[in-house]
Amino acid sequence: MTSTEHPSPSSLRGPNAPEWARLEDLSRTRLLDTPSEERFDRITRLAQSLFGVSAASVSLIAENRQYLKSFVGPLSRESDRGDAFCAETLKSSETLIVENALTDDRFRHNPLVTGDPHIQFYAGHPLTGPGGTHVGTFCIIDQSPRSFGAEQRKILEDLTQIIQREMNLSWDIDQGARTQRALLPVTPPAPAGYSLGVCFYPAFGLSGDFYDLGTTGAGHFRMTVGDAMGKGVGPGLVAGAARSAFADAGWDADPSRLLRDAADRLDGTLARAGSFASVFHAVIDPATGTGLYADAGQGLTHILRADSTVERLPPTGPPLGLVPGATWTQRPFALSPGDAVLIPTDGLLDLHGGDLGLLSTAMTDCRTQDNADTAVKRLCDRRGKSVVLDDITAVLFQRGPGRS
Repeated sequence: MTSTEHPSPSSLRGPNAPEWARLEDLSRTRLLDTPSEERFDRITRLAQSLFGVSAASVSLIAENRQYLKSFVGPLSRESDRGDAFCAETLKSSETLIVENALTDDRFRHNPLVTGDPHIQFYAGHPLTGPGGTHVGTFCIIDQSPRSFGAEQRKILEDLTQIIQREMNLSWDIDQGARTQRALLPVTPPAPAGYSLGVCFYPAFGLSGDFYDLGTTGAGHFRMTVGDAMGKGVGPGLVAGAARSAFADAGWDADPSRLLRDAADRLDGTLARAGSFASVFHAVIDPATGTGLYADAGQGLTHILRADSTVERLPPTGPPLGLVPGATWTQRPFALSPGDAVLIPTDGLLDLHGGDLGLLSTAMTDCRTQDNADTAVKRLCDRRGKSVVLDDITAVLFQRGPGRS
């Protein structure tokens, strides 16, 4: 997928696109009014140094204003569109060069020339949105006039292409994330006498986590939570393949057999991708609260007892794809009235500083809350906590206090 994902008539692309199409395209970039990002900032810093200018910026042109997604030097984050040199740059597909604004009839009376930041030199190249319209620019400015030759123009255009690729990548990841969210399993109703909560929080748009919930042919409730190694697009694709492998293997097999069958389907894919996946799978009989689980290297599932104690369910084998020909044992577990099982990926542990003790305390607090879905989403909420650069997924399955 690229920024040309949605082809449109030529009249809706390039510098001559109508304003409504351009503003719609700008909205699709999802970059307007977002904070600075290092992937863009390093290019503006590099341009300032390479060209020896006072400022460089990545600008986005909204309806009535210019917003600088990235900038270095004496510039303001926002300014009026009517004053912006970059608004003029959008009118062509070529690089706009103003070697001396004081002698250029288009700009010599511009308040950015006659006042701060006293622009005299400007060079900018348009940036396109996913629909192919001009949504912004990459530009450099200085307070002294200067000549700008063909070699310098080529360097500026090459740097613009790097920024353009980053913008395209943002669009592709956003589209992939939307597709991934659309393909998430519909959370089924919990069995009578139980409550169920799910959180799915990707770190970077696409998640390497996956989960699946449902009922087996025998009427048992099944829960699968997995985590493909890494973060981003690649692990997101692996996660999709892993979930499909489990579905293809069929959900009625015992946990250990299901892991083995899924591994048989996945081993070649994981080897070619240089990846592996940790997975927890369990089935439980709602009538009795007894169940079986198999854990392929996940190791973070806990039983949250009604008496506020916490019990960890240990792994029963290695991650899928890590040890060729591996097998997994299965073990029993049971939920008494008021108990819950929490099945998280390791992003939740990272959220609590990698400290199992802190996580256990948080899990105990989670169990005391009245709604399983609200409780698990609060437990996984990043706001106000340390920065976590990993996907977080968790399933909380709780037995009601009155069921015996």
